[in-house]
Amino acid sequence: MRMTIERSIFCLLVAWAPMMAHAEQLLEYRLQYAASGDCCVRVQIDFPEPLKAPVSLVIPRTYPGGYEQILYDAFVENVVALTPQGKALTVTRETDGPRWKIGTENDLLAGISYRVNIQRMEDRIVSAVETSKVRRGYAGLLGYSIFGYVDGTENRRIKLHIEAPSGWPVLTTLAAQAPAPLTEASAEAPDYYTLADSQVLLGPDIQIRRLAGKVPLILAIYAETSEDIALEGQLAREALDRVADYFGDPPLPRYTVQLELLRPAHGHEYDFSQEHIDSGTFSFSVDRALSGNVPQQQLSNILFNYAHHMAHSWIPKQAYGIGYRPFTWELAPVMDTIWFNEGFARYAAIAALTNGLPQEERFAFRQAQLLRLRRILNEAPPFIRKMPLDVLSREASFLYAVDFRTGKNVFARGALMAAEMDDFFISTSGGKRSLRDAIHALLAWSQKNRRPFEVNEMMQIFSESTGCDAREIFKRWMEPMTP
Repeated sequence: MRMTIERSIFCLLVAWAPMMAHAEQLLEYRLQYAASGDCCVRVQIDFPEPLKAPVSLVIPRTYPGGYEQILYDAFVENVVALTPQGKALTVTRETDGPRWKIGTENDLLAGISYRVNIQRMEDRIVSAVETSKVRRGYAGLLGYSIFGYVDGTENRRIKLHIEAPSGWPVLTTLAAQAPAPLTEASAEAPDYYTLADSQVLLGPDIQIRRLAGKVPLILAIYAETSEDIALEGQLAREALDRVADYFGDPPLPRYTVQLELLRPAHGHEYDFSQEHIDSGTFSFSVDRALSGNVPQQQLSNILFNYAHHMAHSWIPKQAYGIGYRPFTWELAPVMDTIWFNEGFARYAAIAALTNGLPQEERFAFRQAQLLRLRRILNEAPPFIRKMPLDVLSREASFLYAVDFRTGKNVFARGALMAAEMDDFFISTSGGKRSLRDAIHALLAWSQKNRRPFEVNEMMQIFSESTGCDAREIFKRWMEPMTP
């Protein structure tokens, strides 16, 4: 019997060995920016084992937290697919959707390459925060605007190789190390989502600072004007420290600020920001630059903008409702819980900054922030006031920034709901519990379960972690607003 068991175990190990080797093989993405001032980047995807054709190459048309459609596939050119022997496969652009059909039955696919015209992308996408950019000494590349995927490989581990012009610094938000003036760099991502939600920054015109703290901060600035980098770093460092203190352990491994201060192009929109997993893209016109005597109100606004988008690295990047993940890259997903994504993250930033103030300043600061939110609701048109909050969230799934009445009303209602819950938890528990405890519990649940929460689950977690039942507050805020 002993020999039979040992032989069975040996046979199982032999059978598992190829599968284990297969599981450890990574998809390889190669990103090449050939020369300063080039209009385009080249992307190549190599598969460790040939894929059976036909397959589909997919280019995103939306991104997490974008809440709209952006046709990044319109800037993809020269799609080429090869067999292991180097033979070209047929590539057909599908008439509907951002897909290219590759190969036919019995074909094997070894790799795909294509070019992305960044210059044309920036010309046609008017929102500065939604497009990649190339300049003589700078390339700022948003992952989801350049990286596609082969349908069915989204959960595979990825090795990213980056090739830049000789001597150019290379920074990817996937890597923890500080950038160096190297022609090549590499990093890994656990899946396509992480790769797509990262940024690659290249060029001698990037000014980079690494600021120590509980969460290491990398400040990467491309400025087409003079900029007080030291002051910018102080604001970003303060915001990150306060937000990290609010959300507690475990902290982020690092956070990267990609700050662009750009000379305005006609018809383009600036002064927006976008969160990513552990980084943020902050694209502004040169008017936003810090130089000379900066008014205190401007400094306060910058501090809050940093804090708000840094808070998104926890909400909803780590705790999220249905529709946020798994993410639908081809169509903006309809979500009932944008009020949580945007509203609770906004209130977390308010609470984090409030906690960092001297005791005598806290009440006035918090009240001023909440007053701004109430003013949004008071000025809302009647048809938006009549919408239940989940319906307004569905509208904002596509129109958040396009018709910002949806965006600002959904985050204002969500943030004020969070504020009322916070006050309720504090008063009911005699100061022993707050919304912070509820959010910590929700984050722990999300890390353990690795899936979206349902709203009733969220409220149950809030009740168990605080000993207070806030379901009546939640129900009231979900209903249409009274006239």
